Amino acid sequence: MRTFRLARLALAVIVPLALACAPKAEAQTERLTPQVRKFIGHMARMHGFDARALRALFAGAQANRDVLRAITAPATSRPWYQFKALCVDDMQVSEGVQFWHDNAALLERARRDFGVPEDIVIAVIAIESRFGRYAGGYRVIDSLYTLAFMWPNRAAYFRGELEQFLVLARDQGWDAGSVQGSFAGALGWPQFMPSSYRRFALDYSGDGRVDLWDNVADIVGSVANYLQQFGWRDGQPVAARAQLDGIDANALLQLGLKPQLLSQWSQRGVSSAEDMAQALPASLFALEVADGPEYWLGFDNFHALLRYNPSRNYAMAVYQLAQEIRAEHERPALAGSD
Repeated sequence: MRTFRLARLALAVIVPLALACAPKAEAQTERLTPQVRKFIGHMARMHGFDARALRALFAGAQANRDVLRAITAPATSRPWYQFKALCVDDMQVSEGVQFWHDNAALLERARRDFGVPEDIVIAVIAIESRFGRYAGGYRVIDSLYTLAFMWPNRAAYFRGELEQFLVLARDQGWDAGSVQGSFAGALGWPQFMPSSYRRFALDYSGDGRVDLWDNVADIVGSVANYLQQFGWRDGQPVAARAQLDGIDANALLQLGLKPQLLSQWSQRGVSSAEDMAQALPASLFALEVADGPEYWLGFDNFHALLRYNPSRNYAMAVYQLAQEIRAEHERPALAGSD
């Protein structure tokens, strides 16, 4: 990571200028597609970018088949019992407890400021990048170039993220051709997409810059801020097992994730396995386990997690990992009180 920091500082100005002046790069720009040229024109008009430097940058961008393979078969699409094994394990729990121990004051501060519990923030960071070890090995420019111009399913979305990435790189003084991230272009320990980095990442350490790779305070504060902005409610539940009293679950699941009051679910024969206020809004969903479906109710905080990643598997993995981290974190205190 130190190498990346030095590269992005030392090359932020030199590389774009050198690329723009290189004869080889000039020749390569002639092969840019009309779509890419149109995008470059948009960036020049809307954000004041130098079109020649952008043509040189995109001439060096590489289409990546691994990106296309990964985006069409994300890990979250696996059955729940397979996905859970990837995210919730003993190492994640022990490292989560250690992270809590090492950053207790910081995590407590974020809980006070944003209302998001320590265990949830830790679980998000753990699942997103295993505390920075797997923050992505793809050049972001390659990932976003591939998805913006060679994957029609969500091309408009990824062109927007490419736009946000270029503005972000300029604002942060990064060399846009050197930044690494996920196959989808996500950045740092929390794996923020560029638009989220610009909107929700915080200088929580107060050092005058936002760093989601090396500054733990910025990482923790940014995750908590993101969840609060998307509706996390302090002290409210995340999810609870649902009990279905002899009714056809398939018909109810057709309602999708649209929340209804627990009292309304109760009238349909669905109840929470835990004693909860009937005025709480919740949605019904199923998880695929080895011996059949498992039914759950997801509350407002579950939906806040879905705004981080729109996968029920993802939101449930964060919730269950957070529970295990908290239980392990509190275990010594419980043992000492016996």
